[in-house]
Amino acid sequence: MKETSSTPRSETTIATRLLLQGSVQGVGVRPAIMKLASELKLCGFVANEMRGVEIYIEGSGIEIDEFADRLQAELPRGARFGNLTRMHSAVIGLQQFEIRTVKSTGAVATLVPHDMAVCEQCNDEVTHALDRRAGYAFTSCTNCGPRYSIIHTMPYERSQTSMGQFDLCEPCRSEFEGANDRRFHAQTNACADCGPTVCCGETTEQGKSAITAAAIELKNGGIVALKGLGGYQLLCDATSETAVRRLRDRKHRRTKPLPVMISAPSRPEEFPAALFDASNPIVLVPFDLVGNLAESVHANFNTVAVMLPTTPLHRLLLRECGRPLVVTSGNIESEPLAYENDDATESLHGVADLFLHHNRRIVRPIDDSVVQTCGNRTVSIRAARGIAPLPLALQTDRSILAVGGHQKVAVALSNKKQAVLGPHIGDLDSLAARERFVSHTRSLIDLYGCNPEVIVHDLHPDYFTTRWAEEQPQPTIAVQHHHAHIVSGILEHAWLDRKVLGIAFDGTGYGPDGTIWGGEFLLATATQFHRVGHLRPFTLPGGELSVRQPWRVALSLLTETLGSAAAIELLHGEAETSQLQALAKLIERRQAGPMTTSAGRLFDGVAALLLPLADVSFAGEPAMRLESICDDSEPASYSFSVTEIDEVVSLDWRPVLAEIVGDLTQGVEIGAIAMRFHRAIARAIANLAKKYAELPIILSGGCFQNRLLTELVLEQFAGGPQTVGLPGTIPPGDGGLAAGQLAIAAARLATGHLEQGLPSCV
Repeated sequence: MKETSSTPRSETTIATRLLLQGSVQGVGVRPAIMKLASELKLCGFVANEMRGVEIYIEGSGIEIDEFADRLQAELPRGARFGNLTRMHSAVIGLQQFEIRTVKSTGAVATLVPHDMAVCEQCNDEVTHALDRRAGYAFTSCTNCGPRYSIIHTMPYERSQTSMGQFDLCEPCRSEFEGANDRRFHAQTNACADCGPTVCCGETTEQGKSAITAAAIELKNGGIVALKGLGGYQLLCDATSETAVRRLRDRKHRRTKPLPVMISAPSRPEEFPAALFDASNPIVLVPFDLVGNLAESVHANFNTVAVMLPTTPLHRLLLRECGRPLVVTSGNIESEPLAYENDDATESLHGVADLFLHHNRRIVRPIDDSVVQTCGNRTVSIRAARGIAPLPLALQTDRSILAVGGHQKVAVALSNKKQAVLGPHIGDLDSLAARERFVSHTRSLIDLYGCNPEVIVHDLHPDYFTTRWAEEQPQPTIAVQHHHAHIVSGILEHAWLDRKVLGIAFDGTGYGPDGTIWGGEFLLATATQFHRVGHLRPFTLPGGELSVRQPWRVALSLLTETLGSAAAIELLHGEAETSQLQALAKLIERRQAGPMTTSAGRLFDGVAALLLPLADVSFAGEPAMRLESICDDSEPASYSFSVTEIDEVVSLDWRPVLAEIVGDLTQGVEIGAIAMRFHRAIARAIANLAKKYAELPIILSGGCFQNRLLTELVLEQFAGGPQTVGLPGTIPPGDGGLAAGQLAIAAARLATGHLEQGLPSCV
């Protein structure tokens, strides 16, 4: 297929080839280039290919120079300019300018386009009663719609997506071929006469009537499974306590906050800019910004997760319901996202009361992204639809695959042409999740034309990703968990040539000494690290069991601080007295579980001391609840004591625990106590960092998803000489591990430093 625009020949003709790289496919770049070329009376062609967008132009030297000078400014809004290569070429003798469709193979050098939320122009058409697309749920144009989720292979062409099965009707073809039309070469173009169709379960309801049936079900308190851009979503009335509780029970999501989709915010100026971005993430905002929600939506947290409509289908459904809707991942908790019609019908049977299917295949399942604003930066909590695959500022001379950790897994790869962090996959606790990891990884490798020469994995020997990597024929490189966290931050800030003081605070990570690390200060480069500080180790009673029962951590901390009798008295009611007594004895003997320096578990233990948290439903819940109750007007702080052995600093939390207990005894409000604890952590970080005043600082690890903690740390460095590298687009939690692993492996392969990196950095 080709589109042409005839232009007269210049008397003196030369030819130039240009290669445009960046995010330049699937966003209307070729139509914009054709428009510019036609305006300047240039002949030639433009084509998507594996390296980016190839342009060949013939004309006068003045016209060609003007074309090259104006090109970047003429690109559509959704394009991200990366690089422009220009070279002279032989004149072919074309009589027109064409958009060409080409076939190419090999490593993909251009950015794979992201799925984008419905634009305002398409939304206006869908909601305008007299428009030919009124009520059509799959309306899109060059500025919006599915991309990554429907791609079979690159380059991005309709025939190489799941839209290839839908032949354009004459009106849609006219738009597709019309050089002045908004849908000129919009690969997802369709209408109700030629495109995908939404249907209501196994019934005969289709199109608008299916949407109406789903809206009636939602207004009556039912649960609807809707096939979205990247997979199925479970929807219910966000204003109905009964409906939300029913969804929680069926999904087995007891307390984790649920995202809410709204048509538009009533006070848009009070919401972060990320809410209105075409990437359409879920955004964490103060819960009082969104009124009229059932309490169970945010489960007494001080934030609520909000998003705007992703597709016309979502917008039409919201319009018919006339209320905000819970829109959460279509899966049972801990299972992978359902994305195929038959599989969703089976796996979500008993969860959904009604299914809203459609017949456009999802080739690449992808969940919704989650972000928040922290320190005036947008920070990714989960990098997925609209954000990932995330391009990384990393060049390698080897093809490398990095497989992340065990929780919140995402993989990263480099095919020697580009490096990317793939979309969120999830926790790998279940067999189905592990199978999804394998299929997703192989699919991503195929999409990017990557033939990994090396596979990088976490140092932990029992992670599924570690075992899978070691079963592959390629050589492997093991990378320490917290080093990967820090180097992901180094990569975020383009500091790969620098030495930093990395502060990695998270739940748990396997240390080279065989203990569980989690509150670490590392001098680090892209190849090596040296541990210069950590939290005082404590016993983790029952190992991973303590994640779900944080009172165990509290018992350990209190036993070491005040003795077992006082600890048991303070935790009376959290468990049977006999169980507390038996466990306290094991803690005193260091036989209750492994030793850890985990900052995440320290937060859990303090939360369990202040709040009723006998049993929690997801990792991170205690720390999130502790952050939620903080009184940010409280100026006071507790204090860690410091010891130093062999130039390694240990931050002793026992004085902090003693002060907390003293304040509880004196009746100090728990909001003030929680705030004093957060300030104590921030001050301890800053005090240790002052020893390395000449180095920039990286904050990484899941604890720095805590907005309050991160901003308190930043406050400690205000006006000082040290630069603080805050989390950003690469998730600071385990979802960003693979990016750090990839950068470490690339640096070690380039320099020959393939050891674990335990010696002092150079």
